[in-house]
Amino acid sequence: MKRVCFIEMEGILLSHEDYSTDSKRVFNFVDKLATFCKKENIDLYLISGFHEVIAKKEFKKSGLEKYFDKKHFLFVNEEYILGKADVDEKIHRDSLKEDEMFVDSYFKQVAIQKIIEEDNVSSDEVLLLGNDIWVDAYYTTRFSKVDFALFEENILQRGNKAKSLEGLAYFSLEFNSVKSLLEDFPIVDLKSLDKFVFDTMKKVIMDNVDLSGVAKKISENKNETNLEGLNETKIS
Repeated sequence: MKRVCFIEMEGILLSHEDYSTDSKRVFNFVDKLATFCKKENIDLYLISGFHEVIAKKEFKKSGLEKYFDKKHFLFVNEEYILGKADVDEKIHRDSLKEDEMFVDSYFKQVAIQKIIEEDNVSSDEVLLLGNDIWVDAYYTTRFSKVDFALFEENILQRGNKAKSLEGLAYFSLEFNSVKSLLEDFPIVDLKSLDKFVFDTMKKVIMDNVDLSGVAKKISENKNETNLEGLNETKIS
């Protein structure tokens, strides 16, 4: 049985971007989840990547206050932003100026690690319920290293719609899908995630490589190559 469970607010329990929730279904799900966690002494945290001002406003509008007290609602605050490296702090503040609804996806990893330390629990006693392959799956394997499951009704990849990957754990707004994960988390296979990360990084690297010089060299050498194509193309 898990001892701690984190569930993301935006994109799962709250409408976000092009994802819309059914409030009746959400409250039915949260009510059952909160009741179960209380009965089994599982700490249930709601986590948001919104800045404090927006997070509190959205939280109040949502009606979720009934299920999460002050301690169990985590969001981006000034302490977190000030703890960033100077360049990262500037990027964060610029992002907020551009869009007050900016979501800091990495925040959850810091928050999870802090709770693990403060509550003296091991990573294998923690479950993260998220929805983004990159920030909730890949980042989690690298940083907080807790078990995670992705929300099958709104799977994203760095904020964009994505398809599910084989071998990972998933959940829905049907309570039993989460209950089973809390009671006995399944063995997952990360091979498809590893391949996804590799392919994504390769694409990013290739997209940022200027190959114009290489193309020019190849073109020049082609002009010097005989009809039998025996000359070797050399790129210095």
